[in-house]
Amino acid sequence: DLYIQKDSPGKDKESNWLPAPGGDFILMLRMYWPQETDPSIINGTWTVPAARKVGT
Repeated sequence: DLYIQKDSPGKDKESNWLPAPGGDFILMLRMYWPQETDPSIINGTWTVPAARKVGT
């Protein structure tokens, strides 16, 4: 799990925390040199897992 939020999710989860600004923001994924063989985003055998909002 990745925690993408303004405030720390707690010391035990900070290794997976990506600080984000307060309010609305745009979440983007940058991929460098993706594989061309399975599983690959290029041929559709792999897709980006959906991000979901948890809590308020």
